[in-house]
Amino acid sequence: FYGYKTDGVISSAAEADELGLYQVDATGTRTNFEAGDIKFVDLNNDKCIDEKDKTIIGNPNPDLFGNIFTRFTYKDWTLNVAMNYSLGNDVYNYYRSQLEGGQNFFNQSTAMLNRWTVDGQSTDMPRAVYGDPKGNARFSDRWIEDGSYLRLKTVQLSYNVPVNYNWLQGITVWCAAENLLTFTKYLGNDPEFSVNNNVLYQGVDAGLLPQSRSFHLGVKVNL
Repeated sequence: FYGYKTDGVISSAAEADELGLYQVDATGTRTNFEAGDIKFVDLNNDKCIDEKDKTIIGNPNPDLFGNIFTRFTYKDWTLNVAMNYSLGNDVYNYYRSQLEGGQNFFNQSTAMLNRWTVDGQSTDMPRAVYGDPKGNARFSDRWIEDGSYLRLKTVQLSYNVPVNYNWLQGITVWCAAENLLTFTKYLGNDPEFSVNNNVLYQGVDAGLLPQSRSFHLGVKVNL
């Protein structure tokens, strides 16, 4: 992921004056960043926040990923457990960028209640301004999150009922659960997603429906 790095929110007018950050729009008009705006990192130290300040802000490719399968048996009982995991991958939470951007009239999340509103306020949520003239909601590390997770994918418990009939080989009663637990710090709905098979869309969360938790009961009869 390639974009802007951030360093919190400018808390006061005095801090804004001290930083002296500004931007220049397509018409050549210069505007200064003010209190309540995101404090973008000025990588080339020219006070102007522009394309030259972009850098690598994340990597959607995991360092390690895979599956874990295990099976336990005790007399006529069998427990099968399957887990999958991903470690070290970053996610662009596009869904959250729309719900916490504060630049339009769309419904916003409750996180916006902590937005900057008064001079001197210390918060990590910038002010809400229609149209976002300072680009506070632009593509930056605000929306890049750790997508590592460990998911209890499938759990199945089965019991082989003892039978002693020539015409009946066996009866198995079983119950199973899918997507039972997920351990992750990711703030989105589901860290295990794929918005598109294209490599350019890897690690982009557009707010697709998460994988549902499901439970099953069954009986298998072998004649």
